Amino acid sequence: MGEVVLMWSGVALLVVLAALGGFALGRLGRSGSTQRSVAVASASPEALMADLIRRAAPLDMLPGSAGEPLARCLPKSTSPEGLVCELLDSAASMELRPGQAVTCFFAPVRQAGRKVNAFETEINAHHSALEPPQVVLRPPRELLAMPRRRHARKRVSDPRFVHVRLWAADAETSRLFFPEATPDIWINAYDGQSGGENAVTDISPGGLAMEVRAALVPPGLEPGSPVVLKCSLFQFKEKQFKPYWYAGLVRGVSTPDDKIRRIAIGFTAVGALDGKAPQGVRWTERIINETLGGSA
Repeated sequence: MGEVVLMWSGVALLVVLAALGGFALGRLGRSGSTQRSVAVASASPEALMADLIRRAAPLDMLPGSAGEPLARCLPKSTSPEGLVCELLDSAASMELRPGQAVTCFFAPVRQAGRKVNAFETEINAHHSALEPPQVVLRPPRELLAMPRRRHARKRVSDPRFVHVRLWAADAETSRLFFPEATPDIWINAYDGQSGGENAVTDISPGGLAMEVRAALVPPGLEPGSPVVLKCSLFQFKEKQFKPYWYAGLVRGVSTPDDKIRRIAIGFTAVGALDGKAPQGVRWTERIINETLGGSA
């Protein structure tokens, strides 16, 4: 019964997203695509590695071209061993081993006239005793343009149609009664206070990404942090907002010195209002068989 509820919840959200005139399709191609295109030969992996280090751009390491990331890391330098990266989640280091083949995804950049967002390599070394732990990746031979997600991403072009309340809380253990609790992050373009300064930038049935003024980000919110969200999407036919409840995990947070911080969240459970539940919401776990993505 729970799987049926999840299926229809996902379908309902997808229908709403398709109907919203304020959304434009994202640029990652068709949902479910498994094809990849290799960047032209003149694209320089060495130049890209230097750029990733300069920008401290995070990498998601996957065991293949899809699935949940094994770990997220920051490129820091190059060495005779390869690309030296610091792990952002020390717990993930237990899953990594030298010789392991990985696909590394990064935010798309333009190289040799086309966009690339990934490279294939293997782990050359793993220094788990360091703080933070490090992995060293063999230098890639080529740069790739690869689809990252199963769900088609919808880029939000008009933030008035999406309102979000976010609590930095674990849906399994929190004692908050969410329907009445004050959120830690509030996104509402009509709000005359702090909520109007934030915005949802991307959304799909698997997750979302938002931009939040740095001063309004809860302390300690980082990749792996559990969150609870109430997403209200405008229904044009009924001319009113419809709420959707989700539990999720933070997949990525931009650097603290940014004035506007980007937060990517993947949904892990679907909620339904239930006055008899201790939190006011009854949760059903999502069956995750695709990448939710760092950018959602």
